[in-house]
Amino acid sequence: MKRAIGKGPTRRAITMLALMSLGVGAVVSAPAAAAAPAAPATAEGVTVRADNGSPTGYTVDFVYRNPHATQVRLAGDLTLLDVTTGNTRYQPEAWQTGRYHAGGTEFLRDMTRDADGNWSVSVPLHAGSLSYWYRVWDPTQGWENKRIWDPASTNPRPPGQSSFRVRNNDVLDAVYVPYADKQNDPVLKERAEYELPAADPAHRGTVQYVPYTTILGDSGHYLGVYLPAGYDANRPEPYKVAYLAHGIFGDETDFMVPANVPHILDNMTAKGEIEPTVVVTMGNHFTGTSLGFASYNQTNAANNLVQTILPFIEERYHVSTEREGRAYAGFSYGGMTGAHVIRGYPTTFAFYGHFSGNPSLTAQDYDNVAAAVGDDDLFVFLGNGVFEGNLNAQNTIANNFRARGYRAATTQVPGAHDGMTASQLFTIFARDHLWTGVDSVSVSPATEELTKGWNWRKQFTADVHTNEGVSPAVTWSVEGATSAATTISADGLLSVAADETASTLTVVATSVVDATKSGSATVSLTAPGTNRVVVKAKAAPASIVRGGTFTLTVDLRAQNQHKKAPTVTGEIAVTFGGTTQLVALTDGSAVVELPTSGLSAGGYPVHVAYSGDPTYTPTAAVHQQLRVR
Repeated sequence: MKRAIGKGPTRRAITMLALMSLGVGAVVSAPAAAAAPAAPATAEGVTVRADNGSPTGYTVDFVYRNPHATQVRLAGDLTLLDVTTGNTRYQPEAWQTGRYHAGGTEFLRDMTRDADGNWSVSVPLHAGSLSYWYRVWDPTQGWENKRIWDPASTNPRPPGQSSFRVRNNDVLDAVYVPYADKQNDPVLKERAEYELPAADPAHRGTVQYVPYTTILGDSGHYLGVYLPAGYDANRPEPYKVAYLAHGIFGDETDFMVPANVPHILDNMTAKGEIEPTVVVTMGNHFTGTSLGFASYNQTNAANNLVQTILPFIEERYHVSTEREGRAYAGFSYGGMTGAHVIRGYPTTFAFYGHFSGNPSLTAQDYDNVAAAVGDDDLFVFLGNGVFEGNLNAQNTIANNFRARGYRAATTQVPGAHDGMTASQLFTIFARDHLWTGVDSVSVSPATEELTKGWNWRKQFTADVHTNEGVSPAVTWSVEGATSAATTISADGLLSVAADETASTLTVVATSVVDATKSGSATVSLTAPGTNRVVVKAKAAPASIVRGGTFTLTVDLRAQNQHKKAPTVTGEIAVTFGGTTQLVALTDGSAVVELPTSGLSAGGYPVHVAYSGDPTYTPTAAVHQQLRVR
C-alpha cells in the first residue's frame, strides 16, 4: 500500500491565511534566556551535528562571515506550532513530539560576532528541509535589516537581481536536518527520507536557471530547470515533466529551494518510486513592474505557461509533449492559477496539484473540462497544512471532478502556509499519484492445479514491465485461504497447508511502486484420487563418509493402474538430515541427491512423501536408514 505523509484526521484547525506569502508574517524574537549558546565560529555556513542534549537529537550551527556588519540575525520559518493547540507558538528549544516548524511568524535570533567578523548562533531543529535566512545591518553596503540568502549556500539561483524574491527582500534558504529516533515521529522520519540530499552523489540531479522571454515580450526572466541524475537527451522515451508555479510573493526559486523538489525527486527516483522526471519552475511576476499582487496576473501566467514556456522547454529538452506526460502544480496563488490553466487548456496536462491554493471553478467549468477531456485520464490533487484550516473546500472540488468520472484526492500535512508544507504535499503528489512507470504486472504460472490434504509448495514469479529506472519489485499475497498455515513468501513461494479446505486460491503480485498495478494466478484445489500407489525408494550407497552425497532413486507405480492415467504424476517430498526437497516426478520416477555436508556421524532416516493427484492418493513413509561415517 502506498504511504502518505501526514494523512489522518486533523486534530485542530485554524483559520487559513489565504494568499500569505512564504515567510511573511508577524515577528517573534526569542527572549534572551531562550538563546542557545553561540556556535564556535569555525566553518562558514551551516553545520548540522548530532547532539544528545538537543530535544531533537540535532543542533544546527549557523555561521555568517561579515566583518563590516553591525548586527546580524538568524531568521526563518523556525518557530513551532503544536498540532494539539494549533495557534500557540514555541521557540525551537521547546520542541517536543507533535510540534512542527511553521511559517507565518518570523523567527528571529541575534547572532554573536567574534574578533574575525564571524557571526554565529546555534539552534536545535527537527528533521527535514527547513526555511531560514539572515537579516543584516551593514553600513558599507547600505544594508539595514537586509534579508539575504546564506552566502555559503550551494543552492543554484538566478543571476543578479533578476529574482522577484531578491527584488522584494524576501529570500529563503534551506537547512537539511536528519532524523533522530528520539523525535519519535513518522512524519519527520519520512521528511528526512525525502527532503535531505541523496546520500549517493550519483543519484543527484542538476538545477539550472535558463533565460527566456515571456509572452509579453519581456526578457530578463528565468526558468528553473531540474534534470534528473543521468539525464539522457538521446534516450528513446522522452522524460515526464512537471511545471510548478509559486505563490503570490514567490518566484522560480520557491519549488527548487524551500519546497525542495530536486532533493525529493532525487530520493524518490533512486528508490524506484517514480520515473526520472524533469521539473520546470517559472516566475509569474512579469505583468508590470509592481512588487505586489498586480504583477502576478493569473490569466497571463496560464497563457505564458502553455503558449511560451511549454514550446520553449520542449524545443530544448527531451520531455514529453503529450498530456499524459505533463503535470501542473502550484502553491497558494499558483494553485489558484491552476483554475485558469485547466479552464483555458483542459487537454494540456493530465495531472494537477493544488497545494494550499484551490482552483475556483463553476459547474459549467467542470462540465467544459469533462467535455474536452472525455475518456482520457485526469487526476486532481488538493491539500493544505493542518494549521491552515479544514479540507471542506478541497473535498468539494474533488467531488466535482469525481462526479464527472475523474480521479481526485485530498490530504493534509502538519504545517502552515509555507514552503515546508508545499514540500510535504509535493512528496505525496509525486510519489503516490504521478506517473510510476509501471505498465503491467503478470504472474507465472497463471494457473495451477493441486490436490487437497497435502503440504504443497509452488514457486511463482512476477513479470513486471516498467520504464527505465523504475523498480520492478512486487509484494506477494494469497487470497481465499482458510488455513493460517497457507502463506506465500516475499519471493513468491506458495505454501499450501495440508488442512487447507478452500477450493480456489488466488496468488497476487502487486507493484511496490504502483499499487494500482498487479497480476494474479489461480490455484485450484481438488480432492485427491483414491487409487493407491506403491512407493519404492533406495539410496546408494547405504553408508558414506561425511561430506559425500547419497543418490536416492524413487519409483512410484499404481497399485491398480488407472486406464486413463496409467502414469503416476505429481511430486515427492524427500526429507533427509533435517532438509526437505520437493522433486517433480518424470514418468513416475525421480532421482534425488542427498548431500551430507554439515551432518555428524550417525544414522539418518529417508522419508519420502507423495502428493496425490486427482487419480492417485497421497502417501508418506520412512523408506530407508542411511549411515554417515
